[in-house]
Amino acid sequence: MLKEEKILQALGFDLPVTCLDVTDSTNLRLKERCRAGDRRVQLLCADSQTAGRGRLGRTFLSPEGTGIYMSLLLPLPEDGLPLTIRAAVAVCRTVEEVCGLSLKIKWVNDLFLQGKKVCGILAEGVENMAVLGIGLNVNMPENGFPGVPVAGALNTDADRETLMGRIAFHVLKTLEERPDSCLSFYRERMLLLGKDITFLQSGQEKNARVMGVDDKGGLMVQTEAGMEILRTGEVSIGSHQVSCLE
Repeated sequence: MLKEEKILQALGFDLPVTCLDVTDSTNLRLKERCRAGDRRVQLLCADSQTAGRGRLGRTFLSPEGTGIYMSLLLPLPEDGLPLTIRAAVAVCRTVEEVCGLSLKIKWVNDLFLQGKKVCGILAEGVENMAVLGIGLNVNMPENGFPGVPVAGALNTDADRETLMGRIAFHVLKTLEERPDSCLSFYRERMLLLGKDITFLQSGQEKNARVMGVDDKGGLMVQTEAGMEILRTGEVSIGSHQVSCLE
């Protein structure tokens, strides 16, 4: 069972924290609280989820005892830098600090270790607030992640409460940080910089080369038609190529 006091100890300051044994989705539960009038900045964690979700309606497998499934209720950033950019930076900083591991970021919010996806991030708006969900595979489940060959784990001895507390700490700190500081860190850890990718635009698949991230977190890509900035959407690269990226 997750212990709230251990999370608060790692966090280093007082914050409403709730730990559940199992829930459908920590994001859904926090959105429900917010709509019911509880709009405090707060953290909700679960030992497992039965309906964990990722971007674009995808399922996020959340087996018991092996991962971090947490959501924060936060004010919306006012400077235009996406919350998912900040969260990716926060998780990378935490994993480096606690585990000594260096993650790479696949735009916009997937984190990779040695060619395997270990973390997904989902930000959703509710009642002029934001719910930020973070799923991090800490250790590999006994049966792995069936049907998801790209999924991996940190495979670390670090306890999950420490990681949860430090992630929350770093997320909240990035809200006070200058956008250029977050972006500098983000750019240094980009997985696909200089790589050829495909993306969908108006239902049409296009090829491009990743050139960087602009000051608002948009992906800068070079296409046959010239430079384009992607604000939303999905970019892809062959799984065999991802596995070769460091």
